Amino acid sequence: MQPAVAHDITALVLAGGRGTRMGGADKGLQPFRGQPLALHAARRVQPQVAGVMLNANRHLDIYGNWGLPVWPDDAQGAFAGPLAGFATGLAHCPTPWLLALPCDTPLFPADLAARLAAAAHEARAPIAMAAAPEAPDGGGPPQLRTHAVFCLMHVSLRADLQAFVQSGGRRVQQWSARHGCAIAAFDRPGDAPQAFANANTLEQLQALESLAPG
Repeated sequence: MQPAVAHDITALVLAGGRGTRMGGADKGLQPFRGQPLALHAARRVQPQVAGVMLNANRHLDIYGNWGLPVWPDDAQGAFAGPLAGFATGLAHCPTPWLLALPCDTPLFPADLAARLAAAAHEARAPIAMAAAPEAPDGGGPPQLRTHAVFCLMHVSLRADLQAFVQSGGRRVQQWSARHGCAIAAFDRPGDAPQAFANANTLEQLQALESLAPG
């Protein structure tokens, strides 16, 4: 069996959070290089997959003008974190695999989907997550840090995840540990060091915007 390829994968851009550290602003609508963050993410991932969906819980009229499917979380899961978004995406995913990614990490790799799919295939795992080197807070050599919201998952997990969320489960890695999870390490020569830098504040977003295009 070969790894999943683009036509096997649907991407889900997660823009359903409260934006607490941005003063309650809707992160997905904040401007980045002339377009809303969530739209930037959708356009960046589109060449890697068969189609793109959006997960949002407010301003649905604005998101709906972009020509992409928009799915809010159900009432129980609304604003309940990325795992609720995963469940929403799996419920509407038309392909064998769903690739979830956050809207606030605009420089993610152009080969994200392919490398996650390769990792899942090699490990024979139904889930794969990205990891990248990061310097520890106390200093020392960089260590791989898992970025659990960059997650490729098989649609066979749909019912299991829905039940997990409905039972109050909120931690991505607690859920993924139940099934086996492959890690795709983005630590090759040439991998951009800022690929997984995210913007929790407007200042961080402006700093990312000033970097060379990724």
